[in-house]
Amino acid sequence: MKKIVLAIFTLQGNGAERFALTMAKALSDSGHEAHLVYFKDMIELPIPSNINLHFFNYQKYRKIPRSFRSIIASKAFDKFILNHIGEPDLVLSNLYPVDMILAKSTLKNVHLVIHNTLSQEYASTLTPSLVSKLEKTYQSKPCIAVSEGVKQDFIELFGLKSNIQTIHNPIDIEAVKTGADEFIPSHQNYIVHVGKFKAQKRHDILIKAYALANIPQKLVLVGTGNLLAEAKQLVADLEIENDVVFAGFQKNPYPFIKNADLMVVSSDFEGFSIAILEALALETPVISTDCPSGPNEILPPKNLVPVGDIEALATKLQQSTINPTKHFTVLSNDFSPKNTVTKYLQLISHI
Repeated sequence: MKKIVLAIFTLQGNGAERFALTMAKALSDSGHEAHLVYFKDMIELPIPSNINLHFFNYQKYRKIPRSFRSIIASKAFDKFILNHIGEPDLVLSNLYPVDMILAKSTLKNVHLVIHNTLSQEYASTLTPSLVSKLEKTYQSKPCIAVSEGVKQDFIELFGLKSNIQTIHNPIDIEAVKTGADEFIPSHQNYIVHVGKFKAQKRHDILIKAYALANIPQKLVLVGTGNLLAEAKQLVADLEIENDVVFAGFQKNPYPFIKNADLMVVSSDFEGFSIAILEALALETPVISTDCPSGPNEILPPKNLVPVGDIEALATKLQQSTINPTKHFTVLSNDFSPKNTVTKYLQLISHI
């Protein structure tokens, strides 16, 4: 039995957080000791009963000057782990600023899991000084990319010296199917998008394409975020208020996915897109923009459209709603929790 720690900032409803929970459960199901450590006391997701949950209060270090905050916080984190969990066999860090702190950890076998294409995520602020700062963090420990696209982007940003390999995210099919049967949404005959209202997800592209497609299905948007008001205004401007449903954040989005005629992903970029795997697990057809990474490693070319192309997405919406089964895709066993656990445990054997 191995002892594995997964560290993440919060347990809100985003892809990296769902990965951490799925991975911890998969490790525990495989007979290992999984510990999930979160840094900010925000929990919105259901916590599996067989994982060990720990709260490391990072907020009390926020008053320390940035120049040496991560050094002090990393020492405190290491002490917290050793006192509450013991010496781990593997530590998996997820997302900034957790990566910045664990980059300075002295615990053995720390890996930083890269969940997004960093060049796209930081595109608006990617100055040479920021690249240098990110490089210090992500060259200090071995890294795991959640897709080949994320890996290639990482290498292009930091060079061939990068110590990074790809392990795709897992999907707990049984948990997704069980969750999908908890209730039936009041909406029927609809297409669905699940994701935070932020620039990356391009709700504006989706809403404009939906209006142009003029299809009978309603558009159900599951999620919340900073750009929610802008999306609602766009819907009003296009005079499609009666056709678009803002469903808000859903702790359990699976019934919305299962009962949809189609799921749509309209992002400019994705690290991987767990939402696509969830849809395939529920046998819901998916169409997506052909992001630099993620969707094209899961879906066939016929399910993809160019990024940012409103007309192409509108045409694909028309085609796929007329005959959704043509865009049905079988979920590969490559994304099973058992397969992913095996790959992560190999990181221990390579010490």
